[in-house]
Amino acid sequence: MPIPLSTRFTTLLVAGTAGIVGASCSKSSDESPRLETAAAATVPAQQPVTSVDTPSTAEAPKPETPKTVKPARKKPVVEAAAPAPKPAPAADSTPGSKAGQEKSLSYDAATNTVTFELIGGPHGFQFNGYAAGGATLTIPPKANVVMNFTNKDGTPHSAEVISGEGPLPNAGVDPAIPRAYTSQLLQGLPQEGGDVMRFQVPESGTYRIFCGVPGHGISMWIWMKVDPAAKVPSFGPTKA
Repeated sequence: MPIPLSTRFTTLLVAGTAGIVGASCSKSSDESPRLETAAAATVPAQQPVTSVDTPSTAEAPKPETPKTVKPARKKPVVEAAAPAPKPAPAADSTPGSKAGQEKSLSYDAATNTVTFELIGGPHGFQFNGYAAGGATLTIPPKANVVMNFTNKDGTPHSAEVISGEGPLPNAGVDPAIPRAYTSQLLQGLPQEGGDVMRFQVPESGTYRIFCGVPGHGISMWIWMKVDPAAKVPSFGPTKA
């Protein structure tokens, strides 16, 4: 039986529509990955973002405390100490020194008087620290002599003026100048004992001041010279 024309037309219309829809779906399915690929190509890749640690609460910067600058220490000024004054030299009382002479010898020119401190010892058989002619007392001519003898040694001693010539006696003898001797000539005066001899010398001569105690005078003696050229007396080591 023949199919009516309207039915045929309807069938063709449905078939055509179905084909269009199928093609459209196929095309859509084919283009979908392309679109996704294109979209992926057009979207720039996101760069990794480095996180910055930002403090939750920003602290205000603390004001700098001004540093206290200490003034430079000044070096102490050390003043140069004034040199200590040199002590005055002590008076030299050793035998033969100028101070010793001034202490033991004086002279009055108006009366031509010589005053001499004659010391027994002070250490052993000596006169004023000298022995065996080691010192000389020089006196101007015609001088008046005042000889104050003091024994400073622990051994008894005496003194007298004997001749400067000839051998030394063993003990006291008559003096070469009148009154030129001490008391207790042979036994000697004790320590701190003393006597005074007063006599006048001639115009010239050489003598010895001698200890009269037996055995002492061998070494205990010094020179006494009357010098016509001497204007003042002197005492000191015997010149060679």
